[in-house]
Amino acid sequence: MTGVQATAHPAPAETPAPSALPQLLTPAEEVPVLAAADEAEKVAAKYPNSSAGAHWDSTAKILYINLVQPKAKQADHRAELQSAISLTSAKLGVTTKYRTVPLSLDQQNAFVDRFLKERAQWGGKAAVDNVVTASVDELTGRIQATALISAEQLQTAARKYFGNAVDIHTGGVPQAQGRYEDSPLFFAGTPLWKAGPGSHDVGTADCTAGFNWRRHSDGDSYVSTAAHCVASGENLYGPNESQRLGYVGTRYLNNYEYVDFAFVNVTRAGTTPAGRVWVGPADTGVFRNITSVDAGTVTGTTVCSSGAFTGLICGKINNRNTAAAVNGITIERLTCVTGSQLTQRGDSGAPWVSTPDAGSARAWGQHVGTAYCDNSGDNKVDMVFSTVKNIAARVGATLIVFGAE
Repeated sequence: MTGVQATAHPAPAETPAPSALPQLLTPAEEVPVLAAADEAEKVAAKYPNSSAGAHWDSTAKILYINLVQPKAKQADHRAELQSAISLTSAKLGVTTKYRTVPLSLDQQNAFVDRFLKERAQWGGKAAVDNVVTASVDELTGRIQATALISAEQLQTAARKYFGNAVDIHTGGVPQAQGRYEDSPLFFAGTPLWKAGPGSHDVGTADCTAGFNWRRHSDGDSYVSTAAHCVASGENLYGPNESQRLGYVGTRYLNNYEYVDFAFVNVTRAGTTPAGRVWVGPADTGVFRNITSVDAGTVTGTTVCSSGAFTGLICGKINNRNTAAAVNGITIERLTCVTGSQLTQRGDSGAPWVSTPDAGSARAWGQHVGTAYCDNSGDNKVDMVFSTVKNIAARVGATLIVFGAE
């Protein structure tokens, strides 16, 4: 495949002028919404299983706070929660309403976890081989699943086992996006190749570098990518085809875990994993400073994947509890994004971001692939990513933000 020859990225000190930056990825109205949702989650954290996150209705301009129906002795907690959240939201100018939902975020993920892990018990080999995704509707608490074959018999079996709160639709196979390649030279979103000398044209990347991390166990800085793109010990190259960037270290890709992630040990002299991310088309020279990390609870807001193969692909968060079987490995607690365009192979490992102002970026997660995670029956493919929050907890590392290199 041919294309425009890749050019050197600007040095980290050469911050582009504001006029060179692309249009804001985060609508201005969503900036205070995200702040209000973050504050709501901090308040709710005092009461386990009281919160089911939040949802931004961009049409009605209302931030819905999802609260679990409290037990009688917790009614005072509900009142305290609503009072504190309303006060904060009012200061930020965000209209907030409350709605009662059946399951907290932890309970939603536990339901998905049980539904997939117990496929053999409720549906036998047919369920194990053909039920490939599942998520929970945050309003109803119902499982929404996808099967590769006619769903009617599987749905009957699942409802007999779990009760009526299960809907199964027929859909396609989740696709892992990328070949065994990934690792960043400087910034998140840098293209990666397995081969050194050869064609490193724009749009030919095998995978995309995710965010950069500082590992707790040794204090060292690492590049990252999707584990399904790479093999342990594999050499990786960035835009400089004559020098190896590094090699793949520890990979995290196990059944019923929450991440598709690999550390890349950087060996190329002078390479520093930085708290910045490329934002724009595949050949972009524009970057943003990473200044914040998403809390992993809100739905309905805009996020974008910045992949080295496809460039910027944006959509709205559909849910935060999808599980998908990718290449025989079931990955849980994925965030599902619905958009008018889809990421492609070569975007695996890409950073998911939003840009609340002209120079910064908020880190949301690392790209996994595509899946039928909406499960509305319209056979529409969506995109999924592992959240920064889940990655950090699983691998024991802190995402590197701008100024903390």
